[in-house]
Amino acid sequence: MSGSRPLRDHYTVLGLGAEASPEQITSAYRRLVRALHPDVRPGGPQADAELAEVIDAYQTLHDPLRRSAYDAERGQNRPAAHSVRIPVRVRSAGSTAARPYPRPAARPRTTAHPAASTPYDDPFDRLVVWFLHNM
Repeated sequence: MSGSRPLRDHYTVLGLGAEASPEQITSAYRRLVRALHPDVRPGGPQADAELAEVIDAYQTLHDPLRRSAYDAERGQNRPAAHSVRIPVRVRSAGSTAARPYPRPAARPRTTAHPAASTPYDDPFDRLVVWFLHNM
């Protein structure tokens, strides 16, 4: 979808300068979404594309990591990418240090039908006896 429309400067889309604070970004985003929302201004695919640009600009500029990556790419005069890879550290499942809490102890397994010492130890047998007794 990024190939179907040219990438515009996210700051221009929101009507802000590059030095805008997070509060100004949020305020501009809310103002534009209210104005471009399909319930307020039904306009077909053109209006949907404008709203999508505003949402994309906000998602990029609202997140500090994405914004810094966007500003770096913008400074190099390259088109901005829509997604930014954020490094994630993954620990192995076998490591006990990876868990924030200890794994609970395993409960002993029981067989489906334990050897009953009396005919009424099985819950199903109790239910059958109760049912037959109360008929």
